[in-house]
Amino acid sequence: MRTIGLEGVRLRRRHRTTVADQAAPKAPDLIGRDFTAACVNTKYVGDITYLPISGSKPLYLATVIDLASRRLAGWAIADHMRTELVINALTAAERTRGSLTGAIMHTDHG
Repeated sequence: MRTIGLEGVRLRRRHRTTVADQAAPKAPDLIGRDFTAACVNTKYVGDITYLPISGSKPLYLATVIDLASRRLAGWAIADHMRTELVINALTAAERTRGSLTGAIMHTDHG
């Protein structure tokens, strides 16, 4: 793009949704940047996405993805970012995939 004079444009500024507690202990990184899995239901990744809604409160989408199949295992949507949003996404993943006992969940300390 640079060679033909094109550049990306950021249309809106980032919306800061949380402030990290620097004194809180960090969870260990059990995946160690190895985002592969040989068997399903052993490693999952999760994230929360901010969804701005025109003329309304923003919504938050929590997702749980199985690293072996690369498929969405569970999700939840809410108008808040409380712990129950992530618990609902994990519960949905458990309904879809069965027990998550022994599985590793990676969320970038989120």
